[in-house]
Amino acid sequence: MSKKSPQLSPLEELIAEQKLLCEEFDSAYIQVSGDDVVAVAVQTLNKEPIVGIRKKPETDENIGWFIYGGELEEGEDFFQTMTVRELQDILPEALPYLALAEGFRFMIDREDYEDVWKEDQ
Repeated sequence: MSKKSPQLSPLEELIAEQKLLCEEFDSAYIQVSGDDVVAVAVQTLNKEPIVGIRKKPETDENIGWFIYGGELEEGEDFFQTMTVRELQDILPEALPYLALAEGFRFMIDREDYEDVWKEDQ
């Protein structure tokens, strides 16, 4: 007789995936809430790769992640703020990376390419 494992909710599955990813890349796990604010260059998300950079928040808005597609254009202020909940609707594949600590970056594409690194390494 096999014992059934309890079914995880989508949120529990995401948290488990985030914790595994943090462990794999030797990062502290930073809990993410749906109301956390990220900065996204929405008009670039059709380009590849998708890049995310976690910085120390410098404003009162407490923005830690900057996410864009393709090459980051210098001097352009094209980031708009949104909550993680809103990001989930337009770029759910970025959510597993959002629990990485400050200084981490990720790069992904539609062909399942993934690269994660810490800026000072």
